[in-house]
Amino acid sequence: MSKESNVFDVFGVKPSKQQDPTIQTLYDYEEHYMKLIKSYRHEIEFINQLHTQHEQEVKNFYQNDLPAIQEKLSGEPIDDEVRREWIKHLERHISKSFEMSEHFINVLTTKKVEEFNAAIREKVLGGNI
Repeated sequence: MSKESNVFDVFGVKPSKQQDPTIQTLYDYEEHYMKLIKSYRHEIEFINQLHTQHEQEVKNFYQNDLPAIQEKLSGEPIDDEVRREWIKHLERHISKSFEMSEHFINVLTTKKVEEFNAAIREKVLGGNI
């Protein structure tokens, strides 16, 4: 790493007297951080939108869709035990689908976080780590 100081140096492992960053260092850190957030604004919004949509889909299924399906089936000439088993089967598979969707969203988020961290290293440290 170069001898030049960077805004993140003060947050690394240092002797205790150097662990208290100056106000200017904190301002510099905030400025770099905000520039990176601005650069990745669209990706952050996209990931947030995915999380919000996923939560809404789960909520909608359990609050609206499932009760409507149960009500519809209760009016059909289907044995109660068969209906209960079918509903359990449906819930189990839908829940698994929701879990898989959440997993893929989290994988995408992790990938973006890794890209974000790489950008931090490149912009702030000049790629020297």
